[in-house]
Amino acid sequence: MLQHGLVRGLCLFLFAACCVNAQAPARASKEIDITADSLEYLADQRLVVGAGNVVVREGEDLLQADYISVHRDTRDVYARGSVVLRRGGTLWQGEELRYNLLTRQGDFGSFQAYYDPYYIRAEGSKRVGTNVIVLSRMTLSTCEGDPPDFSVRAREATLIEGQRVIGKGVTVNFGNVPVLWFPRLSRGLTDRRTYWVFEPGFNSRMGAFLRSSYNIRWVPGFRSSTDVDLFSKKGVGLGQGFHWDSTTNSEQRYSGFIKGYYIDDQEPFRNEAEREREQDLVSNERYRIKLAHNQTFSPRDFLISEFNYVSDPEFLKDFFRAEHIGGVQPENRATLTHMGDNFVAALQLNVRLNDFYENVNRMPELTLKANRQELGDSGLYYESDNSAAYLERVFPDGSTREDYDAFRIDSRHTVFYPTRHFGFLNVTPRAGYRGTYYSDTFKQETVTNQVVNTDTNGVVTVEDEVVTVKRDTGADLRNVYELGAEVSFKAFRTWDDLVVLEDGDGLRHVAEPFVRHTYVPEPNLLPENLPQFDRVDQVTDQHTLRLGMRNKFQTRRDGTPVDLVNALVFTDFRIEKREDQNDFTDIFFDVDLRLSRRLPIDFDGAYDPYESELSRFSLQAAFFADDMSVLSVDYNYAREQYQQVGAQLKLFPNNKWSFLTYARWDIDGDGLQEHSYFIQRRTPCLGYGIGFRQIRKDQGEDDDNTIWVQLWLSAFPESVMQLGG
Repeated sequence: MLQHGLVRGLCLFLFAACCVNAQAPARASKEIDITADSLEYLADQRLVVGAGNVVVREGEDLLQADYISVHRDTRDVYARGSVVLRRGGTLWQGEELRYNLLTRQGDFGSFQAYYDPYYIRAEGSKRVGTNVIVLSRMTLSTCEGDPPDFSVRAREATLIEGQRVIGKGVTVNFGNVPVLWFPRLSRGLTDRRTYWVFEPGFNSRMGAFLRSSYNIRWVPGFRSSTDVDLFSKKGVGLGQGFHWDSTTNSEQRYSGFIKGYYIDDQEPFRNEAEREREQDLVSNERYRIKLAHNQTFSPRDFLISEFNYVSDPEFLKDFFRAEHIGGVQPENRATLTHMGDNFVAALQLNVRLNDFYENVNRMPELTLKANRQELGDSGLYYESDNSAAYLERVFPDGSTREDYDAFRIDSRHTVFYPTRHFGFLNVTPRAGYRGTYYSDTFKQETVTNQVVNTDTNGVVTVEDEVVTVKRDTGADLRNVYELGAEVSFKAFRTWDDLVVLEDGDGLRHVAEPFVRHTYVPEPNLLPENLPQFDRVDQVTDQHTLRLGMRNKFQTRRDGTPVDLVNALVFTDFRIEKREDQNDFTDIFFDVDLRLSRRLPIDFDGAYDPYESELSRFSLQAAFFADDMSVLSVDYNYAREQYQQVGAQLKLFPNNKWSFLTYARWDIDGDGLQEHSYFIQRRTPCLGYGIGFRQIRKDQGEDDDNTIWVQLWLSAFPESVMQLGG
């Protein structure tokens, strides 16, 4: 019966269209496609009327409703009952619609539309142009619900179809509570070109603060960020940044930024003691400039660079704490690297930009490393490390130490001859030479000077004064020779049918003991004759025997080999030693444990067998739950220097409610040094959270306390709040 009605309706409409076509205007001759459960033509009114599942198609327009009437000549449409209008990428829904298919104008009544990710609702709407709709009492939100958790409401708004909404008399609301008002607000709908980021809070040193950043995506791959930070105690901080990155997935990729920040700090010091200590370094005018650029030119060629200039050594700690934790002294370096089949070449630049830091400037340094490779079919293997650099050791202004510099060329070459004996014993003798050229060397000499003193009575005395002086000896070449051999073998046992820790298939134990002999006679130039820049300049004579053992326990998980235990232990026996040295060095160890997918553990350190105590130890461990909650612990110890432990707990990261806490203890010092807590809740619409951090200070100084709030729209996770135009 329904199919019969559809066919009858289509036939009736086509017949009516033929009868009136001669009298219709030229514009109205465009074909309209209408289907409905019931369709009839009212000739005296020139109306086509459809009822029940009505669908009207004309050009880009698709109109659906329970009831529709279309005027054959004017193309005026009246629709009611579950009305849906689709035009291009635009979707509108309502209960009643008056619309003209030619002018694209009409009275929509109550309005509801979706432009990913925005929901738009209005109590009244009127289309005044092909792509323009005027809305009254509009609500714009990325959230569903009535009322939505977060929304922007306007007394009147103009919707430029599929592109932008411009509101007048605008309020920003949480639920039904308005929190901000704007006389006018514009928001693009088809892109995420602009957005605001806000972070309000309170810090005991900064006072109440509001950090804000306005971001603009000018073109794909280029964005600017403008920062305006308000601090009740320190004043107003202003920042400007530009960010760029490649927008393709090709082999040539790049990313980088340049940022500037300035603040006229009203309270640069905590107290008078800090003022007296730092007044020569810190002033009211505080700033930073940071430039970074990384680029991959090909799978073999890439560039890494970063440069920082700051007003004082305390600036990052006060205003950009996360960067300060990553490195007390900011880097100024650039490295261009090429990876060949059997070598790696690099050009490096490292320079100090602020004179209150100490640094080794490399301006520049060229390095070439040849990987171990066989020399033809000789059975001999060769590797080398080479570098050439102009180096400058610079000390902070006011230091009693003098800067020095030198040009250095270092070239190290080693030949190996691996052999196998008795079917299991690996013996690899080696011979090496290292030549290092210095443009400047010196000698330490002891000089006795006679000093004549005359007292108040005119009595003259002569005293001998012994002093050590440094005498330049010009350029020279240091020659270092090395002979040695390594002996090792591997023993293993396999249990194929053993199930290990419930998810391991089989077990294999590999034991590899080794002995490594090294003999380096005393070079012609000792460290005290050379300018000291890095460990290259510390090479001296050596005659040692390294005794070590590597143990591995392996299994298969999901068909892939996994090292459950990878443990290395070794010590050096000094065949020749100085008077202040023991026969053996510390016992060094490095262990990686993967006994469970959920519990990775790594630790390393050194044990002093003569004092029967650890001289160094570090531990990193984490436990992962099924819901990705994680507890991680980091412990670091150095004898007579420090003993610290840090712990972080992240709970329910994928749930509506999540929790993060961190703490750091100085075990041998003042106890708890830092602790922080952050709680957040996420909904399909909003994410919001509150955090607290306390950093303990030395006795006599107030602790540094911070509380902050974060808020962001789930549709825009990169921002705390999006409002701008």
